[in-house]
Amino acid sequence: MRLPPFLPHLKGLRLAEITTTDEGATLHLFAARRTAACPSCGRRSRRVHSRCDRTIADLPWSGVTVRLRLRVRRFLCPVAACPQRIFAEQVPHLVERYGRRTHRLRAALQQIGLALGGATGARLAAALGLPVGRTALLGLIRAAPSPPSEPPRAVGVDEFAWRRGQRFGTIIVDLERRRPIDLLPDRDADQVAAWLRRHPTITTVARDRSGLYADAATRGAPAAQQVVDRWHMLHNLGEALEQFLLHKRALLSDAASALAASSAAVPDSPTPAELPALPWQERAGEAGRQRHAAQLARYEAIHRLRAAGADIAPIARTVGVSRETVYRYLRLPGPPARMRLPARRSALDPCLPYLERRWAEGCRNGKRLWREIREQDFALSYSGVARVVARLRRAERAGQPAVARRATTRPPTPRQVALLFLRRPEKRTPAQQAYIAQLREADEAIASADGLTQEFAAMLRERRGERLDAWLTEAEAGPVPALRRFATGLRGDLDAVRAGLSEPWSNGPTEGYVHKLKLLKRQGYGRADFDLLRQRVLAA
Repeated sequence: MRLPPFLPHLKGLRLAEITTTDEGATLHLFAARRTAACPSCGRRSRRVHSRCDRTIADLPWSGVTVRLRLRVRRFLCPVAACPQRIFAEQVPHLVERYGRRTHRLRAALQQIGLALGGATGARLAAALGLPVGRTALLGLIRAAPSPPSEPPRAVGVDEFAWRRGQRFGTIIVDLERRRPIDLLPDRDADQVAAWLRRHPTITTVARDRSGLYADAATRGAPAAQQVVDRWHMLHNLGEALEQFLLHKRALLSDAASALAASSAAVPDSPTPAELPALPWQERAGEAGRQRHAAQLARYEAIHRLRAAGADIAPIARTVGVSRETVYRYLRLPGPPARMRLPARRSALDPCLPYLERRWAEGCRNGKRLWREIREQDFALSYSGVARVVARLRRAERAGQPAVARRATTRPPTPRQVALLFLRRPEKRTPAQQAYIAQLREADEAIASADGLTQEFAAMLRERRGERLDAWLTEAEAGPVPALRRFATGLRGDLDAVRAGLSEPWSNGPTEGYVHKLKLLKRQGYGRADFDLLRQRVLAA
């Protein structure tokens, strides 16, 4: 029986019969041609030696599992000198030699595996009527051909972590086509340089400020232009600002307090110091005092050993801290200040003024207060209101001000202020602008840091790399040590930094694929070896 034309993958075959069982349908097929070509000498033969059956899985039809039962003939080669006396006929357009799945079923399973991985892909394939084991699916992924790619001209290079902080690999992305083109198992300059030498068409290499990839690009593609990623420059500038503002924490807190004092305050509201401390606050305060005492002991030990002439590494081993901590403590102008955390914020904070007023009016019923708050569209539980009422009742019995505790305004951290410096002035809120103005008036170095930061950020956003030399000169002559070190680091990679501030290339696509790579690696459930992860990333 001839097969219909809407089954092109069965071209050249004849249908003998169709049998059905509870497991699905089976098509019994045989080849239409009477001869077959010898794979060794190419001569065709019609002398049949024997016959056998091959069972091949195919894509389901309307959810019904389909198997092909192919009757295969073995032929005798007509050439006496041919080393292969007996050969079996093949159907290359349907299935590969010794294959158990048709080409289209194999391609479908590979797409499922590349998208979802082994276990998840096997579950989806079973739901679609394509039963396959997860290990077999992983084998299909590994056997999938790598997608074709054109010779790259601009590439982005970045690292990814096999295990965070311990082992790293390298991902390479075509920035023009925004797709990954290769994965290297290690973060090694020699491997990256060798890969770049194998691709002489590369003219641009985008990277972070890592010296490893700078060395690899210099050796592997000496004629290519290196471009430092703009986000990494801005991120490094933010880190430098944070290091500078760590020494200004008292000033940051004073500016926040002065700004809060200038605003309208609630009349007759006691300060946090006037309110009795809660048990959890007493425990947190004692733990904070112990941590601060340990910090002071480390600070004194580091300065005592340094004054005695000890080097940084022996000091770090003696005190039991890292060398970066030793450097940070030595740069501090004085002993580290104790970090004081304010009262925790609560969903009840907006309701506290109302509860205080009703308590002053003589209402002592917690249920009634809770219902009144609910009527004002505050979706709060009764337990929270009951705690506030109990606190007010205890304060009243103790003869203390019957005022609900309010969360105080927490002073901004050095990191938050550094991010505020990096923000566009037009995007700062009025309160943020007033806070920055207060800081600039209080300290000349902070004013210089804010001005230099805004200049660099504008130069980066507008891609005005010609201003870089003037900015570096101004930063190196400025009163901010952290920005002086940042400028010195930029000078060490001046050409790539200037290209990053002028050229349109960015390592953003590479960072995006690093994020996707992390997702694919976690989907591997511990089975994501390099070959499997590389296949899935390149197919992404």
